[in-house]
Amino acid sequence: MVDSDSALAECCATCAKAGRIAFDTEFIRTDTFYPKLGLIQICDGDSVWLVDPLAIADFAPLVDLLVNEQVVKVFHSCSEDLEVLQSAFGVLPTPLFDTQIAAAFAGEGFSRGYGRLVEQVLGIALDKHETRSDWLQRPLTPSQCLYAAEDVIYLVRVYDHLLAELSPERLAWIREDMADLLDSAATPADPDSYYLRIKGAWKLPPADQLLLQKLAAWREQLAREQNKPRSRIVPDNVLIEVARLHPTSRNQLSRLDGFHPQSARQYGELLLEQLDQCLAEGGDGSGLELVAPPLEREARLVLAEYRSLIDSKAQELGIAPELLARKKDLETLVRSRLDGKPVLTGALAQSWRRQVIGEELLAHGT
Repeated sequence: MVDSDSALAECCATCAKAGRIAFDTEFIRTDTFYPKLGLIQICDGDSVWLVDPLAIADFAPLVDLLVNEQVVKVFHSCSEDLEVLQSAFGVLPTPLFDTQIAAAFAGEGFSRGYGRLVEQVLGIALDKHETRSDWLQRPLTPSQCLYAAEDVIYLVRVYDHLLAELSPERLAWIREDMADLLDSAATPADPDSYYLRIKGAWKLPPADQLLLQKLAAWREQLAREQNKPRSRIVPDNVLIEVARLHPTSRNQLSRLDGFHPQSARQYGELLLEQLDQCLAEGGDGSGLELVAPPLEREARLVLAEYRSLIDSKAQELGIAPELLARKKDLETLVRSRLDGKPVLTGALAQSWRRQVIGEELLAHGT
């Protein structure tokens, strides 16, 4: 266990000499907006270090290691780890290699879990019993420490295996995707866009979607300022009902399904004030990006055509079809085609995907 500044400095000095190191993090995020870092696991292929962030004062050696361009940082399913590291240290690991993404490029399956990938590649079965442990408790149990160590001890070997399996072209594609991941992780989500993620928001008329956008942005700012989960302030379904019904009193708010009484007491008046302000500002929702409804029958048939092309191309390339196009980008292409002006968006419009499949999809049916 690395539980002193000197031990961390020694660990990082050793790892800086390695060409690649495996990283993982354990954290808790039950009652906060930002994750609470509980443990950092590092492996250079020979040794494993469990870094106790609760016992460390000087993280400079770790930060230097994370941004050391001579050392590849290997993660598995890294999106949450990137958020944790960005929140805790204000930096992201570069160069980055995600074995879950790389496995899909190597034909090992899409979104493959770490345990299954280790068993598939190395023939080793892992114990995942500590998945929902309290990583902030001290001391950590021997079972927690074993679980945490196993999350990195095999990761370097998986990385080495994938590196040997992947062609230079596939590795170039992975590097592009890693750069996109890092760019996305480095850019805070826009509070004004959160409403687009709310399930069922498409059912609201444009004017009420505009209200929802403003209310969701207000809640997002408040959640960040107070470091509270969004649902502990106002749940998504309650925001939709507020945007739809325009309640005028706390009594009406209390009748909304899913609004916890404690949250209603703490945030009810603030929510009503925000709603009044939004209504006073007016607006019919024209010019607002509306939440897209589910595809209708004709659009689903077009989508099936595109998916067939993607499946054929993926089989030809020996990669997971999900890598070639994301659902959102495909649905946008379908809608634009039915409008008579097909257009590529998102990852489908750029980098290697446009050349490999994007142009073919764009030309299909025209």
